[in-house]
Amino acid sequence: MSLKLNLKIIWFNEFLGLAIDQIFEKHTYPLTSYYIWPRTDAWEQLKLELNSRKWLSKEEKIKILNNVTEITNYWHENRSLGSMEKLSSRFVDISFVAGIN
Repeated sequence: MSLKLNLKIIWFNEFLGLAIDQIFEKHTYPLTSYYIWPRTDAWEQLKLELNSRKWLSKEEKIKILNNVTEITNYWHENRSLGSMEKLSSRFVDISFVAGIN
């Protein structure tokens, strides 16, 4: 069985939208809603959502939350980026679905 989590990001200069999808075999299913950071504590909200899914491994949960920390720190230092390509090459395990302004 192939089960994996994917962090999705909407990147804007003023905020980040963060959500998680579950990928099972070749199908993608939304696991969470988008949480807007820094308007809400997206990291904590995503942690609560992940912890409520008992079938997810501890390792997958930690990996996603570490990615959330890394991307929010990077966003804080580099809000105005020129292209999605830069982000996609820097964060290969994260899906950037919209943004850049």
